[in-house]
Amino acid sequence: RVSRLSRIIRGMPSFRRLLSVDPSLSCSGWALFTVDGGAIKAVGKIRSEKPSVPMAIRLEKLQSNIARIIEALGLGKGDALVCEAPTTMKDPHNAIKVEQVRGLFESLGRERGVTVPGRINPRTVQYEVMGLRGKQLSRPEVKAAAVRTVEFLYADQLRQLGLSELQKHQDIVDAVLIGRLALLHIEAARASPAPRRGLLRGPTDRRSHGRALERR
Repeated sequence: RVSRLSRIIRGMPSFRRLLSVDPSLSCSGWALFTVDGGAIKAVGKIRSEKPSVPMAIRLEKLQSNIARIIEALGLGKGDALVCEAPTTMKDPHNAIKVEQVRGLFESLGRERGVTVPGRINPRTVQYEVMGLRGKQLSRPEVKAAAVRTVEFLYADQLRQLGLSELQKHQDIVDAVLIGRLALLHIEAARASPAPRRGLLRGPTDRRSHGRALERR
């Protein structure tokens, strides 16, 4: 069976490009892919103001910077944007702050006609892109595995974009992995047969990628 995200994408028009985002209040990483071929065309980070700056001002600056990036990339109708889904956080206040940043990316993308089909669960990235199974690894171990995976998949492309020493760019590494899994979902959607009427209203398929998407 195909994943829930793939079934949703299957009912949408074809995408030209995909912007994948690892949202964070301090530093958000992003990566822009072509859907046909899956090449990385651009990567970057969006940094926030210092924590000493009032939250309202930090979010206002972020909104301006995110809008500027989306405009500079020329994103619009026919493009897609996918963010990393929320993870379990010990500090609920921090989770709310990150959700505000995530919402900025998604709402600003929609304003320009970008499709936001869903979100990618980072645990699913670990399982299906990084090949991590069994007992959950420590955070440093997961980060190291993420860097190795991106180096294996995209080292040459990222070097052409001027990005080396990936361990110093964890935000971009995470965004690239999110994009990789999103592209796999898009590929699965293209390869699968057309859904029967009412399929999207049926029970959620919890096998395979079933938990990868958290719909808004």
